[in-house]
Amino acid sequence: MEITIENIELLCTPLTKQLLINYVKTQYEENADLSNESLRIELLWLYNNNSLDQLFLGEYLTSETNLVQ
Repeated sequence: MEITIENIELLCTPLTKQLLINYVKTQYEENADLSNESLRIELLWLYNNNSLDQLFLGEYLTSETNLVQ
């Protein structure tokens, strides 16, 4: 079986999952859906729209170091 972004299992990629959680919380605030399926859909949307960089921006915006500066 070929491994592609469409069949990545988030349980096997905890760092990516955490980046997605940070991004979704930042984007949707109290409406954030943190279910695995919703996170997977968000990942695919970001990938298909060449917006994976948003994950890193989400990490930056939620980092404690950024809040101290």
